[in-house]
Amino acid sequence: MTHNEFITLLNQNNIDSNTIHFENSVADGYYVLKNYYRWEVFYRERGKDYDCVGFSSESDALEYLLGKLGV
Repeated sequence: MTHNEFITLLNQNNIDSNTIHFENSVADGYYVLKNYYRWEVFYRERGKDYDCVGFSSESDALEYLLGKLGV
């Protein structure tokens, strides 16, 4: 799955894409970030990260997050 396909699926399922971040910031929401040799998906709230899961590819990370969002 590509980044653009992921965003399209979010829009088709009425999920606000502003709650998903692809760059490190202090905002609350879900994150998909490259960390050295793996991709990580986690939820950040009030500056604290929760439920970090690592993947070998961005595609796997995006598919995992779609499942977590119920798509």
